[in-house]
Amino acid sequence: MRTERSDTQRRNTADGDGAEKLLTVEHEPAAGGGQRSILYPPSSTGSELESNWLAVSSDLLVSLDDVQ
Repeated sequence: MRTERSDTQRRNTADGDGAEKLLTVEHEPAAGGGQRSILYPPSSTGSELESNWLAVSSDLLVSLDDVQ
């Protein structure tokens, strides 16, 4: 995957003492123009990474802070 930027979303744990990684997000140009975002678990490697991902239009993503 060729990316322009990579982000990791985090969520606070129930006790507030740490953060848990949820998904890694990579943004890349979409075939029809604009950008698409590839989301996958940060611990995935090799064949797991090839099968455990989701691609969506970057316009459809919202910040976790906006929904909490």
